[in-house]
Amino acid sequence: MNPPAHPVTVLWLRRVIIGVQPLISASYLGMAFWGEGVARPQGAWLFTLILPTLLVLSGMWKGQYSAFVWAALADLFYLMAASTDAWSSNADRGFNIAILALAIIGFCAAWAQGIIFRRNRRRPTVRH
Repeated sequence: MNPPAHPVTVLWLRRVIIGVQPLISASYLGMAFWGEGVARPQGAWLFTLILPTLLVLSGMWKGQYSAFVWAALADLFYLMAASTDAWSSNADRGFNIAILALAIIGFCAAWAQGIIFRRNRRRPTVRH
């Protein structure tokens, strides 16, 4: 019997990161429409915040290593932006804390997924 192509942990991590990215977009959309802060995202800034989460989804769905790396980098950006906004504005702190938590979960899942992919695709080395 052949072992499965993807271990259960890889599929679990992939489901987490694929689920977290749209939730980050939804949080920014929620902040744009129902937020109370003066500096809530609107227009081009809202588009800039949502675009990275949606662009990496197709690559992650296909299991491409580079998509998980880009997702981790985007989540670091969301971590920085949400922590800064949560610290500076009381009005939309709930949205920003949700984005902060999702970004931490997404970064950890994408990072672990990338490490697992890299280990599985490593070329065998010849030992002398």
